Order: sequence, then C-alpha cells, then structure tokens
Amino acid sequence: MIGTMIKRLIFLSLTLLFTASCSRLSMPVEGVLGGKGFLSWLSPRFSASETLVVPRPQEAWWEAFESTELNQLVEQALNENFDLRSALARLAQARAQMIIEGSAQFPAIDVTGGVGVDGPSGGPGTSENLSAWDARNLWQFGVLLNYEVNLWGRDEFSSEAAYNRALASEFEREALTLSLTSEVVRTYFEVLALTERVQVAEQNLAAVSIIERGLQARLQQGDATLLDVTQQRILLNNVSAQVDAIEIQRYRAQSRLASLIGKPPGGLRLSSNSVTAVNVPLVDAGLPSDLLCRRPDIKRAEATLLSAQFDLQAARANLLPSFSLSASTGLGSFELSNLLSPESIFINGTADLVQNVFDGGRREAEVALASARETEFLNVYANTVLTSLLEVEGALVSLQLNSKQYNSMSDASDFAAQLSEYSVELLERGGIDYLRLFEIQRTVLETQDLTVIARYNQITSTINLIKAIGGGLNAGSSNECVGEKVLPLPTAAWSQAAGHGTTAPTLRPQRVSY
Repeated sequence: MIGTMIKRLIFLSLTLLFTASCSRLSMPVEGVLGGKGFLSWLSPRFSASETLVVPRPQEAWWEAFESTELNQLVEQALNENFDLRSALARLAQARAQMIIEGSAQFPAIDVTGGVGVDGPSGGPGTSENLSAWDARNLWQFGVLLNYEVNLWGRDEFSSEAAYNRALASEFEREALTLSLTSEVVRTYFEVLALTERVQVAEQNLAAVSIIERGLQARLQQGDATLLDVTQQRILLNNVSAQVDAIEIQRYRAQSRLASLIGKPPGGLRLSSNSVTAVNVPLVDAGLPSDLLCRRPDIKRAEATLLSAQFDLQAARANLLPSFSLSASTGLGSFELSNLLSPESIFINGTADLVQNVFDGGRREAEVALASARETEFLNVYANTVLTSLLEVEGALVSLQLNSKQYNSMSDASDFAAQLSEYSVELLERGGIDYLRLFEIQRTVLETQDLTVIARYNQITSTINLIKAIGGGLNAGSSNECVGEKVLPLPTAAWSQAAGHGTTAPTLRPQRVSY
C-alpha cells in the first residue's frame, strides 16, 4: 500500500513539473511585435509594470534644442528603454544588499516553540530492561537572542562598503541615463541630417534630370554633342546612387533610434526633416575641478573606491577575535498542562570569545584580495578622471572647429546656390559650355551636402560636450559630490517593478572614523 502511494506521488509530481515547464516555454507565434507591449508573450511574473517611473536627470538639457518632437522621444526612452530598466533592477539589488550588510550590527531575535521526545526518560543507558524503557515529551516556548559584539568595527565597515556600492549603482544608473539621452539626441539629429541630405540630393537630381532632358533635345537639333549627354547621364546616375546610399543610412539610424526608445524597427515616424534650422545651445564647460562633482562615471568610480577601502578595513578586522553572546528564555515542561506554570520558566546564556588559529590562510588571502581591489579601483578612479578631462578638451576643440567649418560651408552653400542660378542663365545665353556646367553642378551638390554634414557635426560636438561635462549647459552649476550624496529614495512604482519593496534606508549608516 505504501509503495503504491509513493509511486502515485512521484507520478503526480512529474506531471505537475512537466505542465509547469510547458506553460513557461509556450509562446504564441502571432502578435509578438505589437507596439508598446510587444513583450506581452512573457509570463506576467517576468513582465515589468507599464507604469514604471524612472528618476529623471537633474537637468533636462535636451530641451535647449527647442524641439517638441525630441523632448517626446527622450521621454519615451527614459520610460521604455530596457537597459535603463535593467539598471534600476540592479540598483534595487544594491539597496537590498546594503540592508543585508547593515543588519549584522543588530542582534537577531527569534521566537521558538516546539515539542521534543526523549527516550528513555532518564537518558541513554538508564533503563535496566526493555519493560522499564519509557519516553517523555518536552514542550518548550521562548525567545532566542544571538548577538556578535562588534569589537573592531567590522560590521560598520561592511555596512559602509555596501552603502557605497549602492551609491555606485545609483551613479551607474545616472551614467546610463546620460549616455541614453545623449545617444537619443544624437541619433535623432542624425536622422534629420540624413533626411535633409536626401532632400538636397533629390532636388539636385531633379535639376540634373531637367538638364539631361534638355541636352537630349539639343542633341536631336545638333546643338549638343554625345559627349555632353553622356557626362550628364553619368552625373545623373551618380546623384541617384547617392540618394539610395543616404536612404540606407537614414533607415539604419532611424532603426537605432526606435530601439533606444523601446520600439521595434519600423515603428517610428518623425515629422521634422532638417538640421540647419535647429537651435544649437551654448555650453559653458566650466573649470576642470567641476567635473569631479558632475560626471556620474567619476562619482561611480569614487564610490567604488570607497567601498573597496571599507572592504579592506573589514577584512583586517576579521583577523581579530570575535565575541558573541547568546541567550534564551521561555517556558518548558514535560507536561503540556504545566507549560504556563511559573516553575516552567527557564533561562540560558552563553558568551564566547573565538580567535581563529588556522584556516589555511583564508583570512590573510581575503585581506590581500581586498588590498588588490583597492589598488585596482584607485587606478580606475584616476584613469576615469583623466579620461573625462581628455573628453572635455576634445569636445571643446571639436565644437570650435566644427562651428567654424559650418560657418564657412554655410557661406559656400549660399554662393553655390547663386552659382547654380547663374550657370543656367549663362548656358541658355551660350556663355558656358556643357563641360563647365557639369563641373558647376557637381560642385553645387557637393557643397550643399557638406553644409548639412557640417551642421550635424556641430550639433554632435555640442552633444558630446554636454555629455563630457556630466549633462547640462553649465558645468559650474551646483552638484553634490560623493561625500555629500544621500542615497535617493525610490518611488514605490519602480521599486516594486524591480521585484523589491522600498529598500532605501531612511538614514545613511553612521560613518566610522578610522
């Protein structure tokens, strides 16, 4: 009978396991790319809330470009980008780990209750024979307290290290947000630049086509040569091929922009089509020292370095003796009816002082590991600061030269437009030949195309400078450094969406002097 029941339980368990596996792996074929909810095929417990609220950057610098469409795209990216959502989940993990590390500073209090059976009642070997063997129940209910006294500050060091790791995770999210917004803005203007280049090329294609048809008519009348017509056809085919090449670039850029805002390829339509009319804001790079408190990657490197230093202090404290206290109190009786009697009260207490003598070198290796990590993150911090200075310097030089280039190309484009009009009039009057006209048309096309590219390069340099100074138009604006930073409280929406409750502490862990 028992064997049959066990077989049935095993069969039922396997059936439930197979059913659960199938329900997790099944995925409908249709409706996968359905717009905003195109991941709706995921199980609900794997899906993030659609009402996720992501903390916004301190300064909405992209609004200085005065584009409503761009503002909407950045807002969508902040809400729908999957990399940013993943960063929020990692931040929630770091917050939870901070609480876990900080809990070691407090005693653990547990409520216990149960019943045990002792046999024989006098203890092992006390029964004279089998008939004298008996058993008795022990009923207990009480409170158990365990506490390791923090003699050397190890728990505070570990708690502070976890706090700085949580700060580093917060700065990582800020760095990802800055990179995301910069990439959205840059890609948006790339799409507009390519769209405008297509328009310029199509306008020139139309003009070249008109002249090519006119040459065909003059060839029939004997006023043009076959050489003139052939050259014009070559130019016509080159311009047509250039239009197709730019169209391919625009499609790829628009697909990248769609993925940045969490949409599938082909799910994005833009109304703007020009970069020459875009307002380019002025950026104040400030002083190099301002970067230390503005750039999130520098603050992340600094917080990571601080966490490594506290880890090293905790590892060193772990070499010293540990002192722990344990106490329990409650009610205990061999008879359940006497459990609440005053004589059933019991008290136990112990104090232990433990010093490790031999562990195969594990604790010394932990100190060496923490020391090496501190050295690593010190060099990472120094390299991050140096890289930021180089990026700002490079962005400033690039912006200056690209602005100068655009001003020159803008004037050249105006001259090219006038040249195009004059050349057509001169051709009709017989003032130039078709070979000269061919060279003029090619120059006009190249000048107008380079003007759009120069404008896009100027905008890209501005975006790179904004990103290099930490996101904003003024690097000297107030911003908190790591030593002044208080871990921001998460909203209930995005904390719960990340799979956690509100994990941020109301107060920062007390800093330890060492």
